[in-house]
Amino acid sequence: MSAQRDISPVFVEGLDISAYGITRSVGRHGVPVYALNDKLRDPLRHSKYVRECFVYPDDPNQPRAYAGDSVANEDVLCRLMLEWSARFNQKPVLFATSDWFARFLSHRQAELKDRFLFHWVPPDLFNTIVDKGSMVRFCERTGIKVPRTHITRPEDDMAQVARDFVYPSLIKPIHRYTAGFPVESAKVLVAQNAQEAQDFFARYPQMKGATLMQELIEGADDQVFQYTALVNAQGEIAAWSTVRKLRQYPAGYGSMCYGQTEKNEALAAEGRKLILALGYRGLGSLEFKYRQKDGGYYFIEMNTRLPWYNGLFADAGVNLPYFAYLDLAGQSGGSHIAYAPSQQRDGTTWIGYHNYAACFREIKPQRSIRRMTFLGHVARAKSYGWWNVSDPKPFFASGILAARRAAGKILRKTGLR
Repeated sequence: MSAQRDISPVFVEGLDISAYGITRSVGRHGVPVYALNDKLRDPLRHSKYVRECFVYPDDPNQPRAYAGDSVANEDVLCRLMLEWSARFNQKPVLFATSDWFARFLSHRQAELKDRFLFHWVPPDLFNTIVDKGSMVRFCERTGIKVPRTHITRPEDDMAQVARDFVYPSLIKPIHRYTAGFPVESAKVLVAQNAQEAQDFFARYPQMKGATLMQELIEGADDQVFQYTALVNAQGEIAAWSTVRKLRQYPAGYGSMCYGQTEKNEALAAEGRKLILALGYRGLGSLEFKYRQKDGGYYFIEMNTRLPWYNGLFADAGVNLPYFAYLDLAGQSGGSHIAYAPSQQRDGTTWIGYHNYAACFREIKPQRSIRRMTFLGHVARAKSYGWWNVSDPKPFFASGILAARRAAGKILRKTGLR
């Protein structure tokens, strides 16, 4: 333990699949990992790589993207993190797994930057990235394709706007922290026609000025691609990976539950162009959708963190979390640590079992996937959200937690809870 106190530990926010992917990716190289969360419920705490969990209090008064998010008071969390960091000889390296924590790091970097290592994102740039309207305008100036978009204004005649738009379309918040959006589970509404769009704004007039309408690019979930890259402290793309989603949950606009690495130079070119034009540093993930009729990749969104399936990267040969750690730890020592990222292994499949099972139940009535096909995907995957043969406890803990949640849902339906 004394030797490990002389290297920078990792502080990873959260105890979910995304945090476990980061933990497993850096922990296998002997880096000590400490998890930050508001409770000790989730499976990551059972990982052999986690030395300790630091618990912060959830503040119900804080804005959050989803009702189930845990969000701390920034002043309280900042004070706690400074206290925790004082236990170590070297500055901890930070990893964000949620939008609110990434926002917190951007807001409080002045207080934290002398005690932690992170690829700090300036507040103005962070606000541009998380503001969907600002990113649409930036992409248009940069020459990146975006779906047809209307950014609503309070004075808009939405009946006229709806009649003039294209369908199907998406209605979604401009900012990820918009309170009161009526579709809480996915933060998006699909309008199939002008009447449905008109009805939405007639029922929720307060959403004018807080939402945008965006053309839904045709194509199944397997036409959605992600480019994830590490832009190092020198502003160079040090490592990257391209991933194709095969299934999402919820279908059409959710998170990837089944996907694979896939070499895609055209996608990578668009991703590089955008992330470098932004002047971004650190780990970033950009989502595009391919349109067959013009062969273009259309920008959907960018996250200033790794995607939740990030354990796939190390399993496919491009260990982005560990490369980010080396880049930051090298700065701390006064010299850059050299590393030689390998090429990704294409066709490496990843599965988040619980979400893929929910996806299978959702699409089963459409008969678009057979049970044996689903089971075959699970059996043949090379990377999993929770399962890892060298660290099996989080997988079993996730199964117990899923069973408890299912039992609670049944009890609530029957009125026994």
